[in-house]
Amino acid sequence: MATVRDIYNFIDSIAPFSSQVEWDNSGILVGDEKAEVKKIAVCLDATMTGLDKAIDFGADLVVTHHPVIWDPLKFVASDTALSKAIRNRLNIISCHTNWDLADGGVNCVLATMLGLENVSKLGEGELGMVRVGTLPVPMTARDLAELVSDALDTVVSVTSPDREVKTVGVCGGAGASFLPDLRGACDAFVTGEAKHNHFLDANDLGVSLLSAGHYETENISMPVLMNLLKTEFSDIEFLLIEEPPVEYIG
Repeated sequence: MATVRDIYNFIDSIAPFSSQVEWDNSGILVGDEKAEVKKIAVCLDATMTGLDKAIDFGADLVVTHHPVIWDPLKFVASDTALSKAIRNRLNIISCHTNWDLADGGVNCVLATMLGLENVSKLGEGELGMVRVGTLPVPMTARDLAELVSDALDTVVSVTSPDREVKTVGVCGGAGASFLPDLRGACDAFVTGEAKHNHFLDANDLGVSLLSAGHYETENISMPVLMNLLKTEFSDIEFLLIEEPPVEYIG
């Protein structure tokens, strides 16, 4: 029977935990690495309702993207997801920036969903999160926004919609901080969330910025991770938990 450590080691082989960025907290965050695993729930976030679903499923392990523990803790309140996990003896492995950086991880999946070709990393270290590729056929940023909206089933904000786009950078989640590194690297940049000033900066940099939702640009990678785990651990049962945090109205 596979253990929590076995699952960790497999994830480490495809998305090395050592590659996570300095501020991250990926790894085995809750539980016992020697615990046996018969059922795994996979989700973007360890929320209260998500953990309820994992508990109803009978999960021994929850694999998340976003870490259930971010900062050093001095107190664990009883009405938190972390407390719920501990009370119910749930083990949790979080694979955050190591999955963002991995070949085949978040940003490779996003590039594939958008049909990009000749995809490569923007650079080393954190810059490796950004993948840059080419569209099969050039289009305007407005048309690219429609493509992203259809591919991810989301609402997209875009700046400089009439710009001709051939090369596209992608970074799921909160990738707008990479904008200064994109000058001359791509015509458009697709990320999850961006502030007002990011759109202004993008205009100055000559890049069309597309904001398509943090959840929407990252959650697409979780079924991929689950299927990789399924292939490696065929005797384990899996549950994919999907919980969009917002609803778009209007």
